[in-house]
Amino acid sequence: MSLEILLSVWAVALVLSLTAIAVISRPLFVILVEICGSGERARFWTVYSCVLTLMAPLLMVSTPGLLDTVAASGSAGAILQRSVFFACGGIIFALLLMGRAVWRSIGRSAPSSVVPDSPEATS
Repeated sequence: MSLEILLSVWAVALVLSLTAIAVISRPLFVILVEICGSGERARFWTVYSCVLTLMAPLLMVSTPGLLDTVAASGSAGAILQRSVFFACGGIIFALLLMGRAVWRSIGRSAPSSVVPDSPEATS
């Protein structure tokens, strides 16, 4: 695969990743503050999640040989389609990992739903 094709594939992956990060980072931080108990811990896990969301698509589109047959055909449309497919697959994979971790943390940290006794019941 030529350098120009590789750079364009990385550019597509970066744009998609940065878009996903821009959309999810603030709501994720808010949830993580609640789960982690402090802003510093939440900030760390938010940055960690953003790096994961950035790196997973780059890893997917950089897999050796993945786009070689498409690149050999010379079809720019096919290259773009494949790179978007694999970049989105990487983003979905990263978001699934983060979602599972947050979901499990919420399940453990959520207080049990205890219904307080009514004043009439105690009189």
